[in-house]
Amino acid sequence: MVVAVAVTLVLALAPVGAARAQSLIRDAEIETIIRAYAAPLLRGAGIAPESVTIRLLNDSRLNAFVATGNRMYLFTGLILRTEKPEELIGVIAHEIGHIAGGHHVRLGDSLENLSTTSLVATLLGTAAGALVGRPDLGLALGSVAQGAAIRNFMAYSRTQESSADAFALKALDRENLPATGLLAFMHELETQDALTPEMQDPYLRTHPLTRDRILSVENHVNATAQSSRRIPPGWADLHARMLAKLNAFLRPPGEALRMYQGRDDIPGRYAQAIAHYRAVELEPALALIDGLIADEPNNPYFQELKGQMLFENSRVTESLAAYERAVALLPDAPLLRVSLAHAQIESGDPTLLEPAQDNLRNALTRDADNGLAWRLLAQAYGQAGDTAMADYAMAETALRTGDYPRALFHVGRAETQLKRGSPTWLRLQDIRVEAERRRDAAD
Repeated sequence: MVVAVAVTLVLALAPVGAARAQSLIRDAEIETIIRAYAAPLLRGAGIAPESVTIRLLNDSRLNAFVATGNRMYLFTGLILRTEKPEELIGVIAHEIGHIAGGHHVRLGDSLENLSTTSLVATLLGTAAGALVGRPDLGLALGSVAQGAAIRNFMAYSRTQESSADAFALKALDRENLPATGLLAFMHELETQDALTPEMQDPYLRTHPLTRDRILSVENHVNATAQSSRRIPPGWADLHARMLAKLNAFLRPPGEALRMYQGRDDIPGRYAQAIAHYRAVELEPALALIDGLIADEPNNPYFQELKGQMLFENSRVTESLAAYERAVALLPDAPLLRVSLAHAQIESGDPTLLEPAQDNLRNALTRDADNGLAWRLLAQAYGQAGDTAMADYAMAETALRTGDYPRALFHVGRAETQLKRGSPTWLRLQDIRVEAERRRDAAD
């Protein structure tokens, strides 16, 4: 998992007066699983899967939404309340319906009218992978004012909701996936109708539910042969692993251990390994993860977790082998390369600075808004004595964390050390323009 390094961001969706903050979660395994669910639905709609950014927000409430730039946000509360993958797939299909219908485009003007820079940065993804925080799941935290204005611009109309439902049903049919999960999710929401708005999950407030919508999905399920439709082999196991990982990282360790006590299957042992690690019980944690690796030696996420356990317990040199193995198994995963680079930099071995830079540059070609990767790249350049590139990377970092004066400061330092007209010098001019624009908009 990516180790975060700064804590500045939040998305506020709660009612007026509520003091609740969401944190951005970055995890290679969980993002890969959700992308596997979404990819066939996106391709069937003529939307390139790589054009959609999927992010998780750490919040126990049930919610999901899409925003400008084809960005889909899922709350952990939503994922953890889905017992089967088809329930989450139904919600994802519905949210893709909002993207296909262009319903999220209207959020652009609303975002520009909000004065909270950190909220804009979060929704636009400019601070994805944000900077200092817990090693578990790479969390990026912070706070902004909460209010009805934020909730209102997130709300869809009943017409848009019905349109997204119709899209979801067609998309699920096209991919021969069951629509029963979407119906189960709607029935879950229906139980909240009698609650006051303050007690309802935010999904119900931003995605208005009507009896006509439920009947439409019910009629479709009853009229089609749902029993012949199956999720792809292995998805149920992937879902169980994702739930185990989230429960183990987000719940207190003792609670997670009780939840998975006596479980000898892979999800159960996975959760126990994480819970012991979080309880600073390294030996049982390592014994469990080593057992999982013995069962699945080519699983990059088990290798990543072992690397994280060792790294976070000051056994940095030992962590390198596990991180290197994870990257070798899944070389196109940017978050795994960032974790390896972090360990390489912290190892204190100067011969690893260049490999660390290579890993970070590789990661940024696929995840350009990863603020942690930019900060680590600045650190690697600085330790190698390349002050010009260190200043450049710090300018990229500051731009993504909303520190526009600092971004301009580093632009000024870097451009005097680089050849005028070179690619990096030209990129610095773009950073200057963007930082000035955002700074002025925030004033």
